[in-house]
Amino acid sequence: MMTIWKDIRVSCRLLACQAGLAVVAFMLFSGIAACSGPPARNPGVASVAEPSRPFRMGFTAFPHDFSLEALAETRQFMRANADLIAHHIEGVPWTELLREAPFPKEVLSEHESKRSMKPPGAKVYLAISPGRGDLKLPDKGGTPLPPELTGKPYDDPLVKKAYLTYCRRSIEFFTPDYLAIGIEVNEILSAGADRWRAYVELHHYVYRELKKDHPRLPIFASFTLHNMFKNPGHMLDAWAELMPDNDLVAVSYYPFLLGEPPAKALQWLTEKFDRFSKPYAFVETNEAGDRLVLPTSKIVIDGSPEKQAACLRMLLTLAEQRRFEFVVLFIHRDYDALWDKIKATAPELFMAWRDCGLLDEQGNARPAYAVWREYFERPLRRGTGPQTRKDRVWEPE
Repeated sequence: MMTIWKDIRVSCRLLACQAGLAVVAFMLFSGIAACSGPPARNPGVASVAEPSRPFRMGFTAFPHDFSLEALAETRQFMRANADLIAHHIEGVPWTELLREAPFPKEVLSEHESKRSMKPPGAKVYLAISPGRGDLKLPDKGGTPLPPELTGKPYDDPLVKKAYLTYCRRSIEFFTPDYLAIGIEVNEILSAGADRWRAYVELHHYVYRELKKDHPRLPIFASFTLHNMFKNPGHMLDAWAELMPDNDLVAVSYYPFLLGEPPAKALQWLTEKFDRFSKPYAFVETNEAGDRLVLPTSKIVIDGSPEKQAACLRMLLTLAEQRRFEFVVLFIHRDYDALWDKIKATAPELFMAWRDCGLLDEQGNARPAYAVWREYFERPLRRGTGPQTRKDRVWEPE
């Protein structure tokens, strides 16, 4: 089962890349980048009496279909419901970096597509990654690894130099307000201790070099709470090696992958990570909004609108209490339409996140959308208060 869920995570990443790249051509020739939509909220200034929120709220711009209409709907939804946009990019054009050459046109097009989805006034969270054990190439337009990098570990001098260059180019292009230089990298531990040690060396090197030029930019790597919770001990100890050079506790969490009540996982999180005295951010999360049975594997995702809403409320309550930096939902609308177009050739594992939207496949709001709006409509007020509470471990109400 663990292997199946790991395959699901990888498959979903490929799906996200495919969905993003498929709409690039539409954008380039239709002028949709200039389409109108509701303006981003201006949080304004909160009075002392009215409720406010200390954290930003956002999404990836993952479209629910391969169409102009889906792209336009996604853009409009971002503008109306987010004050942060998440750009999630796995895979690196290693050859071009080593040769100091321009990126392939497919990579550039994907980057342009993502950058264009930013709502006016929103902050930018950029997540990039060298891979999850090996040197990962872009899913589209990747040039094969050159001999100099083939089979090399993350701590190889040429790899370190190339990845640092990639991070610098990415900062220049996206001008992020938050930067992840590794995505769910605790999963590298499953590839072996040597690969983990090599990643730790790469992480420390890139973090410290970037901080010389960007001392105020929060830089970090993310981990999967659902896997960390299932495999504590060694994984938690290994993660502590990264925390001196992690500016945030950056959490990826999909409750339906864990099978434990969200309250239990969130309480465990604060018990284990408050000691680092660093702000939290949920860099990607979703809970299933419907029950789904994968046809061949018979895996059951036991979601419901009520469970989804309760989970989101619990998470946003914690984000308010602990003064999170931000919360990002990966999926905003169910992608049934996308799945119907690819299911004949795609693995069924692509279905796993299909029903995680705040909106269902018809665009109708689930109860969780009202929870999101309840918090989003509050004026944003960061303040200067503590971002963790040392006096007690968080407990759900």
